[in-house]
Amino acid sequence: MKSGGTDSSPSLKDGRMRESESAPSRESNSSPVCLSSSSNSDSASYHEQISNINPHDVDMKTVNKHLVSLDDTLKLQGGDIARHIHQQLENVNGKSPQTQRPARARSSSFSTFLDSSRRESTASDINVPGGFRREFLINKSLQTNSRPPNLLTKNFLEFLSMYGHFAGENLDDEDSDNDEEAIDETSSLLSNEIRPIPSYKPKKQKKGTASVLKTFFLVFKALVGSGVLFLPKAFFNGGLLFSSVVLSLFGFLTFLCYIILVQCKNTFQKDSYGELGFKTYGRPLRLCILISIIISQIGFVSTYVLFTSENLTSFIENYLNIKGTITTAHIVVAQCVCLVPLVLIRNLTKLSLISLVSSGFIIIGLIIIYYFSGLQLLTDGLGPNITNFNSSSWPLLIGVSVTAFEGIGLMLPIESSMARPEKFPMVLGLSMLLITIFFVFTGVLCYSAYGDTVKSIIILSLPQDKVSVQMISLLYSLAVFLSAPLQLFPVTKIIESLIFNNLLWYSNPSSRTDSDGKLYHSSGKYNKSIKWSKNVLRSAIIVLICTVAYLNSNNLDKFISFNGCFACIPLVYIYPPLIHLKTLNQEPANKRKNAYIRIFDCALIVVGIVAVVYTTYDILFSI
Repeated sequence: MKSGGTDSSPSLKDGRMRESESAPSRESNSSPVCLSSSSNSDSASYHEQISNINPHDVDMKTVNKHLVSLDDTLKLQGGDIARHIHQQLENVNGKSPQTQRPARARSSSFSTFLDSSRRESTASDINVPGGFRREFLINKSLQTNSRPPNLLTKNFLEFLSMYGHFAGENLDDEDSDNDEEAIDETSSLLSNEIRPIPSYKPKKQKKGTASVLKTFFLVFKALVGSGVLFLPKAFFNGGLLFSSVVLSLFGFLTFLCYIILVQCKNTFQKDSYGELGFKTYGRPLRLCILISIIISQIGFVSTYVLFTSENLTSFIENYLNIKGTITTAHIVVAQCVCLVPLVLIRNLTKLSLISLVSSGFIIIGLIIIYYFSGLQLLTDGLGPNITNFNSSSWPLLIGVSVTAFEGIGLMLPIESSMARPEKFPMVLGLSMLLITIFFVFTGVLCYSAYGDTVKSIIILSLPQDKVSVQMISLLYSLAVFLSAPLQLFPVTKIIESLIFNNLLWYSNPSSRTDSDGKLYHSSGKYNKSIKWSKNVLRSAIIVLICTVAYLNSNNLDKFISFNGCFACIPLVYIYPPLIHLKTLNQEPANKRKNAYIRIFDCALIVVGIVAVVYTTYDILFSI
């Protein structure tokens, strides 16, 4: 440290104090900041001189022009070394950080600064299966200046995230364990203001990186499930030729409605189905969409419970040779008991292994079904009493066909996951073509093999004395049963958001408004009454589902058709064209073209309404 002499104290030239300097460079009697010392400045330490600033010799107005704020000092090179200068000046100015800052339970991090300078990577990204490996690959690519690897939807676990954004809704909890605004984790270390309890901020949506091939398989995963097992019976209800034509037609119409919905999303710049309804027709349509989603998903899970009950009953009677002791009611109650703890799971990643095993069982089951159906057809020829049109029960075909193609809740998040969303129509078109061929082939093959003896669930039509059939009956039942928690995830989240987002649960409901049409969620992390109320609600939903399943145990095909007609037809064939009508006012185009589009939308709406009314009435009262 340079010393200007013994007759005057060191000073800062022109009133400037630089954080990078370890001491003043020259003396100046006219400087606005003087470091007074009661002893010889040569013998006094720099820290002692700084600690004894005379308040009357400090021109704070001039000093503050050349100093950054206290919180910004750590952003400067070597800023921590000169930090006590800023603290001393604040004391001189009458500001005491010790009295103004709220006490904290633990040290905070400098996340505000770090978040602005580093790539988006948090501990929660690593603390998932495969997360550490992905983090290593990304860091390695950054070091070599190469393109980061495409990791989105690369494994089955990440496909589950689609259910976390079912119908485009963000179903994450506001106060989840990964809250980035937790005061004890990421708030500024030396912030002067007192921060409130963390409030909800929507997470920044990541840009999609899924390739065309990955998107193709995502669509396949979303649409091909247990619904294919009910198609052979549906072909019996409609007739071989009529069913083939109707199923192909529904495949084409479903494709158009999915494309229409995606176009509406891009036009209005809204990510969720409910937001689109709110944007175009307000809360009534939004509420109708959410109710239809709830009813359809509850119907699917009830179907799963029925499916599992019938298969397990057949397995117990034919393989274990126990008849009359175990009834459908016993199996339904057992499923209810097992589903309650599963539905209480709030983290989708914990369902990854269950869902992966379930998908594997489904694939094995389809292979065995094709094998025995093909063998039956080659050995015995066409099944008995095959007709091209069944005039007495064809409405049942409509509901099953709609159910088979229903996957509208996953279309918006899948489109958002693409690196090139403009290619989604092409990918969806190819996927729907292959899926339609697959569905028609399954229905034709199994109905041709077993004729009018085909069961509601095709597995029950296979030779029950075969060990492989019995095992696949058991495994498929487990697969469908284990899929239930995943199907119920969006239902529970939507119901919770509708019930717990009101005055009854929040003293300040203004922060929970739905003026934008979005759903908001509170996990109950900070409120035990909310958490336990949600647990009771989820358990009640399971009891309701199992009750509905038991009451329809003798009418499985009717129940599936009713759910498809009453809940799924509006979701797929009425709401999207209804929303699309509003886009014609947003996109100036050829009037003739708009007129044709308007006619097409109105035709879809009318056909959808007629189908809902007629088929629902026919299923309930005529068949």
